[in-house]
Amino acid sequence: MSYTLLQLVDQMSAELGLTQPPSVIGSSNNQTVQILALANYEWQRLVQAYIWQTQNAVSTTGNITANSKVITNIPSTAALQVGNVVTGTGQTPYAEILTIDSSTQVTLNAPVSTSTASVSMTFAKQDYDLPDGYDRMISDTNWDRTDHWRNLGPKSSQDWQFLQGGIISIGPRERYRIYNNKFRIFQALTTVYNFSFEYVSNYWVCATGSDQGSKSAYTADTDTSIFPDDLMLAGLKFYFLKAKKLDYAIELGEFMRALSYCKAQDQPVSAMSLAPVGMNQLVGPWSVQDGNWPSV
Repeated sequence: MSYTLLQLVDQMSAELGLTQPPSVIGSSNNQTVQILALANYEWQRLVQAYIWQTQNAVSTTGNITANSKVITNIPSTAALQVGNVVTGTGQTPYAEILTIDSSTQVTLNAPVSTSTASVSMTFAKQDYDLPDGYDRMISDTNWDRTDHWRNLGPKSSQDWQFLQGGIISIGPRERYRIYNNKFRIFQALTTVYNFSFEYVSNYWVCATGSDQGSKSAYTADTDTSIFPDDLMLAGLKFYFLKAKKLDYAIELGEFMRALSYCKAQDQPVSAMSLAPVGMNQLVGPWSVQDGNWPSV
């Protein structure tokens, strides 16, 4: 059973000859407050899989005026969001909703080129929320599970401007970037697709009675950690002595050994070969026959 926060602090205090506090969260004792702050250092160990869906586009109508960014007389803006990409007659390519002004009006970030009343238009969602506890995405794990191919990205600012401003920038796969803490897709999809990726979570603290990380800091004396007790204890002693400007050489060594062992045991390692060969593929260019395909 993992140490609770209070047990962890009491054990560390006992080993360093300090007074064991009766509680940690809510304590007004300066030393206990400092220990809590040191215990809440950032850990990045959890790998999570995130599977989510895009949304259908919203088809509607509205009035547009040449050289104006405002669209009026929309039946309802309730389903629209800032950042939605609009397509339709007279619209600038990749124009987005800048503000939702009322229940019938929006303002775009680019003007339209014509004046038309009750013109048909489509608003597609391009920005999606990242999962709770998201810290960073694991490279090359972002997949379109509907079309069964890997999404291309993350794209840089330069790449994104080329995609939106280049003469030929459309391709068979979705492109993406992390923008304003959102997952942004190019082009904005108009139908439901299943996407997935893996990410490193910053939820290393388990709420009382749980063994799953659900928060990024201790908030109760009975919270526990996903990490081994010896690693947490060694780390807390090291950071405490370091903060007090005391000698911490031995404690640092203990912490680094515990950390190295924890990382080494975190996941199994595949067998290594001194003479590796390529993986056998059952289907490839050699599977395509010469000549014409049979009609039946």
